[in-house]
Parts: sequence; C-alpha cells; structure tokens
Amino acid sequence: MTTRRAPKRPSKKVSPGRETTSSLWKPLLLGVAGFLVLRLGIEYYKEGGRLAFFRHKVEEATQTKTLTTFQPNDYEVLGLDISHHQQQVDWKLVKNENISFAFIKATEGVQHQDRYFSKHWRSAKKHGILRGAYHFFLPARNAEEQAKNFLDRVHLEAGDLPPVLDVEVTNHQSDQEIRAGVQIWLDAVEEEYDLKPIIYTNYAFYEKHLAGHFDDYPLWLAHYTPENGHIINNHNWSFWQHTDTGRLKGIKGNADLNVFKGTMEDLYNMCYEPK
Repeated sequence: MTTRRAPKRPSKKVSPGRETTSSLWKPLLLGVAGFLVLRLGIEYYKEGGRLAFFRHKVEEATQTKTLTTFQPNDYEVLGLDISHHQQQVDWKLVKNENISFAFIKATEGVQHQDRYFSKHWRSAKKHGILRGAYHFFLPARNAEEQAKNFLDRVHLEAGDLPPVLDVEVTNHQSDQEIRAGVQIWLDAVEEEYDLKPIIYTNYAFYEKHLAGHFDDYPLWLAHYTPENGHIINNHNWSFWQHTDTGRLKGIKGNADLNVFKGTMEDLYNMCYEPK
C-alpha cells in the first residue's frame, strides 16, 4: 500500500509592516531608557549628589577640638524640625514633651514645595508651638528664584520665627559662588520681612565653606559630636541640632531635636513683628 504524504503547510508570512514595527520597538525602548538615565545623571550632577542626600546625613568635622563637652540638657528651650518625612505629627503630644519651637520645611530649589508644610504650619500654631519655615538651598540654581519660591509659599505672621536658609550641599559650586547665592537669598528674604534670616548648616560645611562670612546672621548648627567644639571660629550659635535620631511622643520614628541657646523671652524677642 502506498503511503500518502501529508501536504506541507504553507509557511506563515510576516507582513512587512509588522516586521518593521517589531524591529523598531526594542531600540526605541532602549533609547527612552538611555535618555532617562542621562537625565538622571545630569540632575545628579546639577544637584551635587542631592539625589543621594534624602536623609540629610550630616558630615562631622573631627579635626578641630575647641572648648569643652556640653549636653542638650544644659538648655531649657527645646525644639524640633520636620519635613515631609514626618507626615503625621500629633502636636498635642509633642507639646507635652516640652517642645517650644518647630522649624518646618517649606521649599527647596526653585520649584519644589513640601507637600505637608501647610498642614504642619497650621497645626504648630494651633498648639502653641513657635513655628519657623526653612528653605533647602541648591547653590547651582538661581538664588533669586529660590527666594521667590520661598516667599510665595511662606507668609509669616506676628510671633513666627525668622525664615531659615538650609545650606549643606555644594552642587559642585565654588565657595565664592555658594556665598554669593546665599547672600542673594538672604537679602531678598530680609527685604520682604525686615528680619534677618537664620542660617542652618552642619559643623563641617560651616568650617569648609562659610566660616568668617555671614556673622551678622543667627546660626543654627547641626553637630552630633559636641566634644569637638560648640563655638565655630568664635561665632556663637543660636540653635543646635544635637541629634537626628531623637524620639518624641507624637512622632513616629526618628526626629531631629534641637535646643535654643537662651531663654523663652530671648526666643520671643527673635520673632517676627510686622511694622
């Protein structure tokens, strides 16, 4: 008996249009991914590594040893500072922890505005805690636009603490460029409120980039090893952030804790009073 072979199935042809589309989508996706990586790299460079500083890790200078060891419990006026990292704050419990003042992040750079600022700003005042607002300064960005970003967001009322400029990254800028931008921001904000802003920085950054400048401005210093000195180049600080791992009832997780070098009356005398 003769075996009949099954007929061959016709090979399936791929239409030219489909083949072209299939060959294009992979390079297109790779191109988009490469563009995003390039943009991220550019932003990282412009921000001076800011993308890696979300926890605001404080660099400690340990080579200069001046004066003697001191402790937070040497001071009677206690405070904290917060940002969007502390989304939920029970201000009643915080007040019961003898917290008298709070600095709240308002803005960063030329556009960013902290999404929890308004909530914290209202609640702090409602619970009788002196409030202050701070701006995270990016030296590579236009200082006038950064001041505008802050002033558009923050509207001080009588009894509020002075505005704060947080300066702790270089953005690959020279010391001269950093100081020039800082002065522009300070002048713009002081002109608006007729009140000298506070400069926040950490111990190492101050010694490397700001020492000997801005001595007319109140200094808020982050320094977690006080045995290495609490007066920087004979410049007295007004506020000391002594830890970023503090614990408070009313705040989940770690908290930045501060003290004020003075009495409550001294702190009130620093506050904004509209003319």
